[in-house]
Amino acid sequence: MDDIIKKFDHRIKNPDPHIVIFLTEVDGIRGEFKSSLRMTPQAITNLRKSTLITSAGASNRIEGGKLNDEEVEKVMCGLAVSKFADRDSQEVQGYLETLQNVFDSFQTLPLRESVITSLHNQLLKYSNKDDTHRGGYKKKENAVGVLGPDGNVARIMFETTKAYLTPKEMQELVDWTVDALEKNRFHQLLIIANFIVEFLKIHPFEDGNGRLSRVLTNLLLLRFGYQFVQYVSHEQIVERRKDEYYIALRKSQETFKTDHDTISPWLNFFLSVVKEQATKALTYLEEEKIEDILSSKQYEVWKYLSSVEEAAPGEIVKATDIALGTAGCLKSPLTI
Repeated sequence: MDDIIKKFDHRIKNPDPHIVIFLTEVDGIRGEFKSSLRMTPQAITNLRKSTLITSAGASNRIEGGKLNDEEVEKVMCGLAVSKFADRDSQEVQGYLETLQNVFDSFQTLPLRESVITSLHNQLLKYSNKDDTHRGGYKKKENAVGVLGPDGNVARIMFETTKAYLTPKEMQELVDWTVDALEKNRFHQLLIIANFIVEFLKIHPFEDGNGRLSRVLTNLLLLRFGYQFVQYVSHEQIVERRKDEYYIALRKSQETFKTDHDTISPWLNFFLSVVKEQATKALTYLEEEKIEDILSSKQYEVWKYLSSVEEAAPGEIVKATDIALGTAGCLKSPLTI
């Protein structure tokens, strides 16, 4: 364990002053958010569904997916999305169900290798091309590249951990992360940031690593009290700042295994995304700017549901003039 501690501790044990300010600000907003939830349970449920839709769409588009949020919503509602290849809808459905599982069950999903591989299996559950390797560490080499406009890899960003070393490095990473979190050796956001950047450097699975890293980000943030991630999409912010995301990863990961190993570029990016999530969540609650993150149909349903204790799909249709299938899907809990 001493070697693992030596490998990771130095990256986060002396954060720059502006990083400390980031941490203080995010934790302050986290406390405010917990005391500011005034929406009805039904409205909260629908806001979470909107986050699921936005997150699933954004996370898959970062990896080259084509479905927009309205089409993702149709997947959630069980409606056909015929103009796209099955792969897009398969991957979106897998992400929706996996993130829903995390939102519902994060308290019973500790950080373990078995949980990581189980989430990977669920993430790729509907993806036919991944039948042979879902839920298992890679058996062949992979590399991280940036996709071009045609959907093909335009350039290689960095080489990942060799397949034969992957089980060892994943065990070390999980052991260090769990130990650091349980013993409160550093601020939890610093530990989570290091876990994610190292996970992406290892790239332990043949496919789905980027999407799974964002699922794990949600899981770890929720387990340590950052409840606002259920109401403002982490993935949407990363998608909007995708160029910064890749630059921060590359600048950090290219220093690994050198004598100037640092994750400062990644820390700055990761913490700025979490702070933006936190700030937006608090603003939505305090100023009721929910319309900024919902589609027009979702917003009409949300406004109506916020004004009543409960409503049947037919009542929602009558009040909002939205088709029964969409209104019913938005109202009813997502079943997985």
